[in-house]
Amino acid sequence: MAWRIDQFVVKGEIHNRAPGDVSGLIWLKGLNRPLELKLKGNCYRDLAGAKLVFENPKPVEGDYSGLDVFQDGVVGDMTASKKVKIPVDPDEIVGQFGNGKHPYIIGNCLYLEWFSERNGRVLIETTDFDWNVSLPSWTLSETDEVDQRLKNQQAMFDFMDNLSQAIETDDEQEIPVTEEMNEFQWEAFLQKSDARSDMLLELFEKYGDDPRCEELVAEAMGWEIESVEFPEAEQDDWESQTEGALFQEDESDPEEYLPNHPLISEMMDITSRIFFETESRKLLNDETSNPWNQLLWHSQMTVSKLIGALEEVTREVDPEPGFVVATLKRALHLVHMTISTLEAAQSLQTKHENWQLDIRRSLFGVRESILDLMQTYRRNGA
Repeated sequence: MAWRIDQFVVKGEIHNRAPGDVSGLIWLKGLNRPLELKLKGNCYRDLAGAKLVFENPKPVEGDYSGLDVFQDGVVGDMTASKKVKIPVDPDEIVGQFGNGKHPYIIGNCLYLEWFSERNGRVLIETTDFDWNVSLPSWTLSETDEVDQRLKNQQAMFDFMDNLSQAIETDDEQEIPVTEEMNEFQWEAFLQKSDARSDMLLELFEKYGDDPRCEELVAEAMGWEIESVEFPEAEQDDWESQTEGALFQEDESDPEEYLPNHPLISEMMDITSRIFFETESRKLLNDETSNPWNQLLWHSQMTVSKLIGALEEVTREVDPEPGFVVATLKRALHLVHMTISTLEAAQSLQTKHENWQLDIRRSLFGVRESILDLMQTYRRNGA
């Protein structure tokens, strides 16, 4: 997927002084030399022919493993005037954008995208930087900008096509419909499913505001869209039914949708305990790097993975053993991440509290239960 590096940027500059060539230097926090950009193509009209200088007031250090400092390739969308909604403090804004649950203003977003030969899609997308643009030495015509947009679109499609080819392996054996897959085949299947989901999410993030969003996403994914026309009367009827359903009170019992398996219940109890203990001690905040936030997140994700693995079991449906083992492996990985995150959070404190030791002990208990269950289903699938 894309390298999103905006939070790591210290400062940078982008030059499009010569038509058809974009160069630049971008300094990342903790990296001893800047990224060097040598790209073919043009920025959009607001940056074409000009020099862009930008600075991040609050950079953080990242993991740059695999990121090449020599960024040779082609430009994507490069502009300093992409219109986006910027959240604001409700007490500081009045007017039409302030009359809602999440008030915002419309502002400019710095959007610098390129496709490098080594790292694929790289993106800086932010409203938090300070930047300025010099006077242009030449101007890009509207026609040329349209041509550049089409080239950028094709570059995105090529990037997605390369990802699709990487997902599919040449030595993959087709599984007969009548045969069950083993855990390793299920693992490969789930990994491909994750990769395709990531591709789809990335496309919707890029084209979500485009009127041709569905068409662009379908073309990039290699899908075919059949044109379906609904009579106006049917469309109005469908909309009225949908609107009614949205505001209809749900009288069903929400608990009946929760799979009742001891492992799921145990992990949900652990997650509830983590939330109570961290929230009551004001250890949670809005910082994604906060290990206590990460602890709660990993614990919640473990619950969701266990539900995915054991939902059919709780419904007394006989699932494929290979599927259960493969999905339990994913839950086990998240249990390990939860334990590691707890230890990282504890390292920030001088004294370990009893509730932390209880949670650690419970997590190891869940770990052993998952391993035992995996062995049971392996024997069933043998």
